[in-house]
Amino acid sequence: MKQYLKNLLLRIITGSVLGLGFYFFYFKLPPIYFSAVLALILCQIIIVEWRKLFDFRTASFWLIMPIYPVLPFLFMIIMNQQVIYRELLFFLFVIVPTHDTGSYIIGSLMGRKKIASTISAGKTWEGFWGGYLLACCSFAFLLYGKSLHSSAWLMLLFTLIVCFLSLCGDLFESWLKRQAHVKDSGHILPGHGGFLDRFDGIMFAAVFFFIFKNQLIRLFGLQ
Repeated sequence: MKQYLKNLLLRIITGSVLGLGFYFFYFKLPPIYFSAVLALILCQIIIVEWRKLFDFRTASFWLIMPIYPVLPFLFMIIMNQQVIYRELLFFLFVIVPTHDTGSYIIGSLMGRKKIASTISAGKTWEGFWGGYLLACCSFAFLLYGKSLHSSAWLMLLFTLIVCFLSLCGDLFESWLKRQAHVKDSGHILPGHGGFLDRFDGIMFAAVFFFIFKNQLIRLFGLQ
């Protein structure tokens, strides 16, 4: 329990710093600055963290990298640079981290049923659904605060899809780390690991957001 509380405190502190950084660059500065931050994070992942998962002399290093992580980051940068789609990026950065946080807390305290024990021993269905409920509450509050109208069923279904994609991204990165025999992609974010550890779920969900961006802005009345 003592180690759990220590890790939780580290995650809260680091998450708060990241949240404040997101707020400042997303809301207080022109979009190009947030795009630059995303590009710098991508560079950190490719130059430092990706090499822990793959030997740069192998074909896997160069064949997988353009699809993951480069393409999802490009999708986020494209959405960020277009005013009509920026709000979707905000949704993405609210739902996925909220789900991650809820999953970690509920999973650590109540988790019993493993989702994929051979890939990630810490992921449980109790944690997933706990994170989903927290993500739903956060997203509903966000929609209410912005006076956006959406049916409850649509909100619940949309959040479930995003949370499931986030889980898939987390499990995929865990599989890559297991294949490479590493625990974390990096240590730059205390309590979280590296940026790849922090963005794994966001990247999978970002692809969904980008593909269906026009449908989503209509569904949530963002036009």
